[in-house]
Amino acid sequence: MHKILTPVDGSVHSVKALKIASDLALKYNGRVFILHVLLRGKDAKGLLALNVSSLFDDRLREILKKAEAANLGPAPDELLDKVGQIILEQSAERAQHYGIEFELLPLLKGTPADEIINTQQKIEAGTIVMGARGVSFSEHTTFGSVSQDVFNRADCTCISVK
Repeated sequence: MHKILTPVDGSVHSVKALKIASDLALKYNGRVFILHVLLRGKDAKGLLALNVSSLFDDRLREILKKAEAANLGPAPDELLDKVGQIILEQSAERAQHYGIEFELLPLLKGTPADEIINTQQKIEAGTIVMGARGVSFSEHTTFGSVSQDVFNRADCTCISVK
């Protein structure tokens, strides 16, 4: 069975990447492994600006709005864990809708590119499908900084989704 790693971060590009990974899994008898690395450094305003934030429940939206009003700086890991769980749950719902075999991987807290590469090697994924631009924007490259780093270091097929 072909293993496909798909990092998700709540961006439109990562949603598209999951769809493409799912299409590949259906066509090539694959299994999609869905990964989320905490969005460290993001503040409440940045989390509310995520494309997926419209799907946050009222409870989380209220917590984020209070944190934004208090201007507390980068969100604590506890809050990032909640956002990460929502992103994973929404990705699982999409994967179920697509009718694929998938596995949600545990939330990771390290440097995104490092965690993606380590996970790819650990699960022996033959393909990484990820958004070309995620929630951090880089003006200096065609790809986002995380995807560019992953694509430069990965020893497997990488597919960029924009």
